Amino acid sequence: MTTGDRYDEPDWDPEEINQDWYCTTEMGIEETRMLYNAVCGYLEIWPGYPRRPIEEQQYLQYLKSKLFAMLTDYNFTHMS
Repeated sequence: MTTGDRYDEPDWDPEEINQDWYCTTEMGIEETRMLYNAVCGYLEIWPGYPRRPIEEQQYLQYLKSKLFAMLTDYNFTHMS
């Protein structure tokens, strides 16, 4: 998969992560937008494999898609 390919799912599987420990957080819409922009910005400058693990890029693409879904949901439910 290429960076920015929004039609393919990443190879990173969140179900494979150790579920013995996890954390949750609450963010407002502005914080969610800032985090989305930070993830997008880092994906643009991501140094690539082998300098960084390929799973990192896959996770960032997964996170970007989840944050985008949150922003889209907010925009849909808060239309004026």
